[in-house]
Formats: sequence, structure tokens, C-alpha cells
Amino acid sequence: MGSPAALASLGTSSTVAGGAIGAVGSIFGGMSKQGMYDYQASVAKLNAQIALQNSDLALQQGEQSAQKYGLQAGQRQGQIIAAQSSSGLDVNSGSSKQVQKSQQTITGMDLNQIRSNAAKTAYDFRVTAATDEAQAGAYKAAGNNEMLAGVIGGVSSVLGTAGSVASKWSQAQQVGLYNSGSSSDYTGNDPLTQWSLGR
Repeated sequence: MGSPAALASLGTSSTVAGGAIGAVGSIFGGMSKQGMYDYQASVAKLNAQIALQNSDLALQQGEQSAQKYGLQAGQRQGQIIAAQSSSGLDVNSGSSKQVQKSQQTITGMDLNQIRSNAAKTAYDFRVTAATDEAQAGAYKAAGNNEMLAGVIGGVSSVLGTAGSVASKWSQAQQVGLYNSGSSSDYTGNDPLTQWSLGR
């Protein structure tokens, strides 16, 4: 079995090693969590970009639908005029003209509705993009906080270990583990005392 001084040194060394492992573990834990949040932030940013692309696409599709509907409405208008003309009606006055105007009004309302629906869809995509961007920012902040917490935890572990080692060293000196020599100026295995005595 080892001497009390050797056992005390072993205990102190174990405390130092445990503190160092705890500090490294805390820092690497913070780095790992930051990496996870950074990944989630990049996914949220990608989702925001996709939503913005979908917004532009919705507006383009809405305009294409409006143009297609406008062409079909123009054909219907022509068919109305042709039918009125073949019936011997004056297409430029009276009820014939009123029917044409009504058809134009309905066409205008339908075109406005098509474009309004496309604009609403595009707006919804832009709201989604803004939400995703905000989420990406929150993930980034959370990652930075986790990294900072890891560093603080590591520093705390080192400081706690230093305090524990100092306390154990002081206790060992008080019970005389490092004061086993017979000479009044030699204090055994205490390296600090030996250093101060120039040994």
C-alpha cells in the first residue's frame, strides 16, 4: 500500500484529470449543440428561399391564368357580337350593347379575382419565408448561446477543480502529509516549499 503522501498526490491528480475532462466535455458539448442549431438554421433558410420562389411562381401562374382567361373571354365576346349580328340586331346600341358591356364587366371582375387569388397565395408564401428567416435567426442565436454555455461550463469546471485541488492540498498540509522530514527547514514532498527553499 502506498504512503499517505502518495495517495494524497494520486487523489489530487485524479481531481485535476476529472476537472480537465469535464471542461473539455463541456466545450465539445457546446460545439456539438451549436452544430445542430447551425444545421437547423440552414434548413430554415433553405425553406425561406423555397417559399420566396413559390411566391414568385404563384404570381407568374396567376398572370398566365389571367391572360388565358382574357383570351377565352375575348372569344366569348366575339361570339356574342356574331350571334347578335346574325340575328339582325344592331350590335352598337340598345340591349345588344348592354349585353356586351355586361360581359366585359364580368370578364374584368373574373380577371381581378384570378390576380387577387394569385397575390394572396404569393403573400402567404412570403409570410412563410419571413417566418422561416426568423426561425433561422433563432436557431443561430440558440447555437451561439449553447457554445457560450459550453465555454462557461468548461471555465467553471477548471475553476472548480482548482479550488478543490487547493482545498485538498491545504488539508494535506494541515494533517502533516507533506511535513514528514526531521529537519526544520525541510517539509517533505511539498514541491512548493522545496522550490521556495531552492531545492
